[in-house]
Amino acid sequence: RKKLSRLLKDAIRLSSRRDQLEPEVFKQRKARLYKRLGQLTKTISKDKDVKRLIKRLKRHQNELFTFLEYNGVSPYNNYGEQQMRQPAINRKISHQNRSDRGAKTQAILMTLFRSAELQNLNPVEVILTMVKRLIDHNASVQNGFEFVALSS
Repeated sequence: RKKLSRLLKDAIRLSSRRDQLEPEVFKQRKARLYKRLGQLTKTISKDKDVKRLIKRLKRHQNELFTFLEYNGVSPYNNYGEQQMRQPAINRKISHQNRSDRGAKTQAILMTLFRSAELQNLNPVEVILTMVKRLIDHNASVQNGFEFVALSS
């Protein structure tokens, strides 16, 4: 476990120094990290937690250093966790969803809201515009102002 922790810290350190190193030096150091990871995945242990960790490392070894392969990719999952925070708080405050349909509706709305926010748009205006377009598209003039149900 200590070796894995040290390996990850070294990889993060290398990532933060990417711009300060010559490309060939960066490539060599990255190769050394992959070699260390390969050696870790060959570790033999009787401890069930270590075995499970090694199994997971083997399964995800191609994704573990994505942040070293692509400039601008964070080594941390904090951004993803932050994106999930507000919907989780909303679910907690509203005491969860009362049905599968409600859960699906909330998931869709939260996705639309967050997408709009990330584009610096007003989420309410974006959703209103989308609903108006759907209504205009699916509207039928039956009995005056009756609308066809939106298909899902």
